[in-house]
Amino acid sequence: MKTLLIFVGLLPFSTLMNGQSFIFNQFFQPSVRINSVYSHDFNFMDKDRLHVGQFNINCIVPVKSKLKLKVDWKKMLTLRFKKAAKLRAYQIFWNFRPKFMFTDLKYKNISQNNPFHNKAHFNYGFSTGITGIHLIAKAGKKPKFLFYSVTLGMMEDYLSVQRTPVPSVTAIIGFAHMKSLKFYWYYGIYFSYDNGQIIPSPFIGFQAKLNKKLWLNITLPVQIKLAWKVSKKFKLDIGAGLSGFSTAFGYQQTTSSEIQRYVFGGFRLKTGVNLNFKLSPQTKLYLELGCFPYQLPGFRWNSPPFSNPDTGVATYGGLSLYYSFKKSLLGSVVDGIIMF
Repeated sequence: MKTLLIFVGLLPFSTLMNGQSFIFNQFFQPSVRINSVYSHDFNFMDKDRLHVGQFNINCIVPVKSKLKLKVDWKKMLTLRFKKAAKLRAYQIFWNFRPKFMFTDLKYKNISQNNPFHNKAHFNYGFSTGITGIHLIAKAGKKPKFLFYSVTLGMMEDYLSVQRTPVPSVTAIIGFAHMKSLKFYWYYGIYFSYDNGQIIPSPFIGFQAKLNKKLWLNITLPVQIKLAWKVSKKFKLDIGAGLSGFSTAFGYQQTTSSEIQRYVFGGFRLKTGVNLNFKLSPQTKLYLELGCFPYQLPGFRWNSPPFSNPDTGVATYGGLSLYYSFKKSLLGSVVDGIIMF
């Protein structure tokens, strides 16, 4: 099996940090991936401007794995071949991701109360959790996989940590069905809790190989992606989907010594092109360019006294360097991963 679609929690490059993007490519095997992305609003539409930069290092480490073929010789002797052999295979991974984020919000009306004091604001955090994949194989039937992920994360600034930080939790469980080497489909449930915001969401999707060089991935409700393998060392992805960000911050009025904790985040419609370069059998470089044609940022938690920005179209660029240590037990690759 060359590829397998699966969910991973708090995600990879698009750092969906509870409220973030649903989808991005990432190999599901022991690895280190350094990710960075920056979005810039050139103010084409003469609205409020929002610039967001994110950086994280994603480490994936295998915790436990098993590959075992059990044969019942009594059933073999009675010619009950379908029930004579059972294949048991699974692998569990631990992931850890330190994160950094800066936010620069500029209101069109400069007299509006800006919680970031009209300058870049910095946040720090992490996410960690486990992800598992289990083969469910029965004689005479096509294999399917159970996959799941539970992740705990946090994103705060130096003021908000003084006001009892609240961890975020995401969980995913689903099944992937292998119909052939060219087609598989999957479904499941995603759940997220982030600073009082609860998001339950079912998902369903498929990945299909259209011809020797083209793949199509559709995951509802969050992504459509077309991948073209130009050569052995270069692949081009074009797609659209949901992206987002979420972070807590502390705010102190100039007339008061009390610090209040709020949350700023939002969802974005994301369209872009991803260039994938294979530098070596273990090293890959990803370059991404695109735009957010629609954004919905806002403030929440503790009744914030700030106006939600009215933003326009923003452009973004990203760079990611990936290094794998070895092949995973199942030889699986998450080639259309869904993140939220």
